[in-house]
Amino acid sequence: MADDSFKGPNYLKAAFANAYNLSLLTGAVVAAAATGDWLIAAGAGALEALWLAFGPDLKPFQRAVREDARKEKEKADRARVDELVKDLPEREWQRAKALDETRREIERDMQHNPTFQVMVLQTELDKLVSLHQGFVRLAYSCMRSENYLQMLDMNELKRQLESQKLVMERAPDEAVKELARKNAAVLEKRVAAIQDIQNFLARARGQMNLIENTVRLLRDQALTMTSPAQLTEQLDDLVSGVEAIQQSARDAEALFSSTSGLVPVAPVEGEPPARGDGQRVR
Repeated sequence: MADDSFKGPNYLKAAFANAYNLSLLTGAVVAAAATGDWLIAAGAGALEALWLAFGPDLKPFQRAVREDARKEKEKADRARVDELVKDLPEREWQRAKALDETRREIERDMQHNPTFQVMVLQTELDKLVSLHQGFVRLAYSCMRSENYLQMLDMNELKRQLESQKLVMERAPDEAVKELARKNAAVLEKRVAAIQDIQNFLARARGQMNLIENTVRLLRDQALTMTSPAQLTEQLDDLVSGVEAIQQSARDAEALFSSTSGLVPVAPVEGEPPARGDGQRVR
């Protein structure tokens, strides 16, 4: 699954930090110090310069570095997902566990399906792993969204917004009107942000259901698929959908931060006194 935050490796740094390179360089320095023959160190330095000049551009070396970087990223992703799973509510934890078990069953059956070549199979199985990780991340974001929404009263926010609009219309004092306008602007942002979170939550829940249902269908089809294209098409559609929703998840996380600071700028409550009767209008 694509991750825009993942950047390509630094080949020059990788060439210097390569274990074989460091071992040879250190060995040359130690040998030079032990024998007093600093020509060894000078020769090692010259070879090091040649290696750093040309080694990072070698295609086999770049492929090896990219593969190592990919494995490290996958390891970090798995560790992160394992931590997220621990924080999920019981029901979501059970769903994630069942999905992973189904994924393992598909992997077992695909390996016994003669239609799939080893390289093609591994590519598709990697997508299943990514889908499970995406499911867990969505479940965690949904939990966060639901907890956040439970702390809010949308009806109360809308009531406050209407109250501020009435102040803007009826207050005789321009300073009071301006404060009400600022309050209304902040409240409108909060209402819009909360609606965005609600929309994300509905989409994420739908995508999670789609992942579960599709993976179960693949489990049913695992032994009888006649073409790798059948698997690839379904997985690619799911991966694309999860990536789109995960961008919404990042947006929702940003909204949690932004709405936490959106508070009225002044405690203007209710409407201004009605002219002529001295009574406050409620």
